[in-house]
Amino acid sequence: MAIGRVVFGGPDMKPRRLRDLLQSEIEAVPPGGRIDWATYYFRDRRLARALVAAQRRGVQVCITMERTPRRADANACVVDILQRGGVDRLTARRWWPGRLHSKVYAFSHPDRCWIGSFNPSGDEVDDPDILAAIGDQDRGDNLLVELRAPELVEAGRRTVEMLGRGVPPLVRFDRRYTRVARARGTQLFRYPRLGASPLSPSLAKLGPGDEVTAAISHLKPGPLLAALDAGAARGAHVMLFVHDSQRRVPASVRRYSSLELTRVGDTATAPMHAKMLYARIAGRRQVWTGSLNFNLRSRYLNAETLLLSDDERFCDMVESRLNEIGARSLPGKPGFSTGLPVPPRDREAYPAPAGPSRKGAGNRFIPPPDPGA
Repeated sequence: MAIGRVVFGGPDMKPRRLRDLLQSEIEAVPPGGRIDWATYYFRDRRLARALVAAQRRGVQVCITMERTPRRADANACVVDILQRGGVDRLTARRWWPGRLHSKVYAFSHPDRCWIGSFNPSGDEVDDPDILAAIGDQDRGDNLLVELRAPELVEAGRRTVEMLGRGVPPLVRFDRRYTRVARARGTQLFRYPRLGASPLSPSLAKLGPGDEVTAAISHLKPGPLLAALDAGAARGAHVMLFVHDSQRRVPASVRRYSSLELTRVGDTATAPMHAKMLYARIAGRRQVWTGSLNFNLRSRYLNAETLLLSDDERFCDMVESRLNEIGARSLPGKPGFSTGLPVPPRDREAYPAPAGPSRKGAGNRFIPPPDPGA
């Protein structure tokens, strides 16, 4: 099995469930085990103390994070806790000229690696100024995907190791860094990378009867939007749920008029921070997810991860979750729901999709309430 558990977070779910998942994973690693993390924001002091406790009981702990995130002082307290606690493989690195934006959480006994869009950026007592700047990821839309195939777990660990060691800017495009890990219909890509996007071949085939539904935190005019808009113009149905701020999703995306776009969430309280795209093209289903923001900075400058999979169970789960996001974002919209039952909030495995596919057309982009965010 390439993919194990898939855990979602969101305003319709129990708060802090993703950070609670990470804490339970830390506490489950026995002496002699290992924990390898790479993340962008890390403000959760309880998780930091759990990592210190793991090291003290004999777990090998390796943590790599961005030294200068957009909110430059956000990680300082956790770095201090980890340093004082004796975590000896701790690296706070500036990934110039981009950012270290990957989210990779690998554990042993048994070996597994979580990737996705979630940063442990919340804290026991949150700072309103920081939340206003980066959003409350313990309550917003997010996900983590558990990778179980040895090839994928090892690729996750190598990613943390390389990021901690440092990769010179030009070497980042070398095949040794960008090599794709594959296992049973699932592929893990590292960024930055040159060449065509892994999404391009599939999106070029979009046509009548095909479908793309996505929840995306950062989206700007560029190749992805152009490909989706062209596919929608050829008759595919494309529905995008995007973040509510102008900084992350500018109003200029409205020019792609064949798409349906709807702003979701609130920057400070429940941001749309997921990056997951579900596609059904010529009868084949795929999901793309990870840390990658669909813009040029993430593609060519940042350290990112992108997962591409046609795993049937994974596709079922992501499609079902997107259906839930749509149901709460477009209440009463005729024809949106696939007819799926809405699963209990704490369930992680969702029933297989059934019923008619979503139909519709037209740009539903809602102007943001906070254009300065």
